[in-house]
Amino acid sequence: MRRALAGLAAGALVVAGAGPAGASVPAAPQPITRPRASDWPTYGHDAQHTFHGRTTLTETSAAQLQTAWFFPTGDAVTATPTVVAGVVYVGSWDDTFDAVQLATGHLLWKYALSHQNAVTPYPGEPHRDATSDGGLVTSSAWYQPGNGTRPDLVIFGGGYTLYALNAHTGTLYWRHDYTGNPALPPLPDVDGARIFSSPVVSGNKVLFAVDVDGQRGERGYVVAANLNTGSPVWSYETDEDTAGHLLDNGCGNVWSSGSIVPQAGLVVFDEADCHFSNPPPTAETVFALHIDTGRLAWRFQPHRPDSACDFDFGASANVGVSTDGAATFLGVGGKDGTYYSLDPTTGHLRWKTNVVFGGFSGGFIGTTAYDGARIVASTAIGDFGRFESNGNQLCDPSSPADTAMQEPSVHALSASRGAVLWQATGAPSFAPTTVAGGMTFNGLALSDAVQVRDAATGRVLTSVTLPAPCWSGIATVGDTVVFGTGASEIGAPDGIYALTPGGAAPRQ
Repeated sequence: MRRALAGLAAGALVVAGAGPAGASVPAAPQPITRPRASDWPTYGHDAQHTFHGRTTLTETSAAQLQTAWFFPTGDAVTATPTVVAGVVYVGSWDDTFDAVQLATGHLLWKYALSHQNAVTPYPGEPHRDATSDGGLVTSSAWYQPGNGTRPDLVIFGGGYTLYALNAHTGTLYWRHDYTGNPALPPLPDVDGARIFSSPVVSGNKVLFAVDVDGQRGERGYVVAANLNTGSPVWSYETDEDTAGHLLDNGCGNVWSSGSIVPQAGLVVFDEADCHFSNPPPTAETVFALHIDTGRLAWRFQPHRPDSACDFDFGASANVGVSTDGAATFLGVGGKDGTYYSLDPTTGHLRWKTNVVFGGFSGGFIGTTAYDGARIVASTAIGDFGRFESNGNQLCDPSSPADTAMQEPSVHALSASRGAVLWQATGAPSFAPTTVAGGMTFNGLALSDAVQVRDAATGRVLTSVTLPAPCWSGIATVGDTVVFGTGASEIGAPDGIYALTPGGAAPRQ
């Protein structure tokens, strides 16, 4: 069973325990604080999940990055921190969500989430499962400015629960459970459903998805929730057969976050495989929904089999938008080691580029970065992790490219043509890549380090050694890079890091 949380630090503004279900309306609305251009207000920086941020760092100052502060947590932090108006917001696998001062690393408030015992690992677990997909919080927060009656909110997933907290006080505004089987009451001791998906807000709708990780009798799906209450407005079923019948067979899982195509009124998700196969119509697809209705606009599925290869889609799509709001680019990487560029309004394939074979722990797992000209990303380890009695099981042993460890592991592609611009080895990653100031930022899968490269050439500018791996995305704010540490096999020492040139106090 998930252990009770330890006592919280005295002196901090703390909200102890999860609030009751339903909306909790504050006595008076908070002043409206809108994100600045230099902030990092959501997963992937923006609703298009470009992971293209801003920074005042240069190649020279980035080479001098050191720890400005470290905020310890009780377990891993794999969600990308959200940073708005000098406050860092992020949840941890220790079942809490924290707000921390960017300038000092001091705790502003802490919110304790509802326990969901079926989700592991958890703090203090004696034997951690290194194959786990993550603890209670893997979803990054969306920062939503208030409207005069509603306060500024941070909205995120914790297990199967979607939370909205007052961004200034940490008090609960609303919460709603989105379980693996919506027809049943919440069963936290047996239901391992999770909202891996980081929510995105469009109009009055909070868009996100649910993953049940193969749990029979349950299913994944996509939801639009009401911004004011958290209650569902519409849902889109991703676990249906070709006749439209719900299967509840543990499939239809969506890890990705919805990427907004604004002028067309679409949100784009992608879907994982189904028990190591890709049966039609939804498994291993990229799909766009009409935001107003949840109706399917288009669906793309690569023309390739998946015979126990585990060729999921899990990374979020990158969308490029012109100044007038028209979508000019849409692309996403898959665990088959291929990046696909699609027409944003039709889903038709424009180009595809394969860089590695992919497989169980390979291909594009972390979301790629898009700066308008390039896609830059790291692929993961390779076809490693499915063990049989005779050792590691490969998808296609006859292919020389299908290996447990796959290189190259860092890739830059032309956004217009898909041509490989440069590649590098020795840096596989499960984390998303950030691009800012002509540099890339990424945490490594097999080394306890964060690496910074020249985005034009791939040249390593610096590698900052850490006491634990970084599987979170990296937020760039002013001269500071902010990220979490921790992984499935290690629960401590983990927390939130802020790096600055020389370790000086962060400056925006």
